[in-house]
Amino acid sequence: MEKKELAFQSFERNQGILEAINKLLIHLKLEQKGLEIKTDIAEANQARLFIQEFLSKLGSLVANEQNFGSLAGIDMRYRSLVRKYMEAKGKRRQFKSLLFRSSPNEILSLLQADGKAGNDELISSLTEFRKLLSDHGFSDLRELIGNI
Repeated sequence: MEKKELAFQSFERNQGILEAINKLLIHLKLEQKGLEIKTDIAEANQARLFIQEFLSKLGSLVANEQNFGSLAGIDMRYRSLVRKYMEAKGKRRQFKSLLFRSSPNEILSLLQADGKAGNDELISSLTEFRKLLSDHGFSDLRELIGNI
């Protein structure tokens, strides 16, 4: 597959997960403040499921890389994202949330939990993950349109 095509697919994937993260973060923050939630609950739940699927795949890819040193069967842009996540886990000063201290599986538990028990940790983790995804998306954009 062509480099630009992979960058485009990666950019689309990133935009989808960023949209889901933003929807869920808005919902969680409004809920946390006790404000009236005008966002669609079904949309927030759909975003939650999308994030769960994404983090589940990320978790299994990270486990493969750690256990076997291999990320076979995925494109190079996805591989790059997995490696950026693993590198970020080592940057404890910059990435302090549960997602980067532990594993995506910990966040999956919070996403599946009913209630507000882990919402602070979930908000923190999704906010930091959003930063990582945005950085990854910028490298896709550079590939697609070059340096401006």
